[in-house]
Amino acid sequence: MSRYVTFLLFFAIFCGPSVRLAADDANAASPSRLAALLIDGQNNHDWRNTSPIIQRTLEYSSLFEVDIATTPEKGGDLSSFQPNFAAYDVVVSNYNGNPWPDSTREAFVAYIKGGGGFVTVHAANNAFADWPGYNEIIGVGGWNGRDEKSGPFLRMRGGKFIPDRTTPGRGGRHGTYHSFPVDVRAPNHPILRGLPTRWMHANDELYDSLRGPAKNLTVLASSFSGRDTRGSGEHEPLLMTIRYGEGRVFHTALGHSTESMSCVGFQETLVRGAEWAARGTVTAQGASFDFPKTKQVSVRTLPAAPAADGWIPLFNGKDLSGWHQINGTARYTVEDGAIVGTTNDGSPNSFLCTQNYYGDFELMLELKVDDELNSGIQIRSNSFSDYKNYRLHGYQVEIAINGTAGYIYDEARRGWLSKDRTDPTANAAFKKGEWNNYRIRADGDSLKTWVNDVPVAEVTDSMTAAGVIGLQVHGIRRGTGPYQVRWRNLYLKEL
Repeated sequence: MSRYVTFLLFFAIFCGPSVRLAADDANAASPSRLAALLIDGQNNHDWRNTSPIIQRTLEYSSLFEVDIATTPEKGGDLSSFQPNFAAYDVVVSNYNGNPWPDSTREAFVAYIKGGGGFVTVHAANNAFADWPGYNEIIGVGGWNGRDEKSGPFLRMRGGKFIPDRTTPGRGGRHGTYHSFPVDVRAPNHPILRGLPTRWMHANDELYDSLRGPAKNLTVLASSFSGRDTRGSGEHEPLLMTIRYGEGRVFHTALGHSTESMSCVGFQETLVRGAEWAARGTVTAQGASFDFPKTKQVSVRTLPAAPAADGWIPLFNGKDLSGWHQINGTARYTVEDGAIVGTTNDGSPNSFLCTQNYYGDFELMLELKVDDELNSGIQIRSNSFSDYKNYRLHGYQVEIAINGTAGYIYDEARRGWLSKDRTDPTANAAFKKGEWNNYRIRADGDSLKTWVNDVPVAEVTDSMTAAGVIGLQVHGIRRGTGPYQVRWRNLYLKEL
């Protein structure tokens, strides 16, 4: 999904092969997606591993296509670092390093002031302490010499954040690495509308004592930085918006590490903030099924390390680690190395889903189903509070003995996407009462399936770019069942 644009040979010679710079004539995003530019290359944090999470989070939302501009390493020649900011709907910074050239600074300020969107992530607010324009754009920042001359602290007094212009001291601190609750301060803002007013964030650096111009700044969410974790003893702003000229800025101080960025709260507020910065509106209005609770951290785990050939196991053959159930009351167990789904009389459709989201991939598995039961494999599927009260919805590959096995259905949305289901060879591919091999390939807007090596479905559709893998146990009529469906040897390769 991402588009990496290579450097010209001249720059490659002088800056080294690791530099990736978005070209001035970068392709625009597809009409249905926003074009985002992610800037990295220098950071006192682990940008090489966190930038891919930022990229994947934005792209998996189905809202963005992401280019990456990677600067030369610290101390390198940045004179050629001149991205065409105007080609993008939003710029996202995971950068904290050497100053940009004057011409790049001027172009960046003009881009934001003229209506461009900007997102600063965690340590990107440490950058450019001596650049007044940048500090006004991000509102508040920390470290690198920031002090009372940089601007006020933001302190909660009487239930509101106000500037503290009298207290001296350095800007930027954090206590011990820990998980902490995030308190929403602007629940009606589009970025946070429909989300819980308090949720538990995964282990992170809780930035405190940030200071800066703080002009046209709204605090969306904050956390209390307790003395017990060597914090400030104050409520600290962590999610903010800033208006700069005609531009919109989303500032998240969350996201120190891959662990922090795996928090569902970080990911969903990042997507919402980036969309708001890009166009002033937010598509999503509710929380996902796995959004963190008041006292419970929730993460979207990274895929297991792939084998040499790129395949990863989704099921360990022993228990349901890495899976959770969405909707329904069917029972999921593990028997003889297989996941067994058993119907529950009167239950609606049930789904056992991966904790991780997947976008472009190839999936292979074996399955067997009782003759009386219809079932399916969900791909790129999602569950949100504002869509039919967390009803799982998305692409489904059919499991059935009636000739529709392997065809593609859109669960809880549009119905059959495979309009022609009359191919006799495909219809006869499924083996009744036996284990059947399924192969599913999702690559961009192309969805293809095979049953026992027989091609069955080929659908072009771009409604959903990523989501969970789900194993469906279909609802049954009262007074019938129980029936079972079994899955084993589930392997996935990301494309």
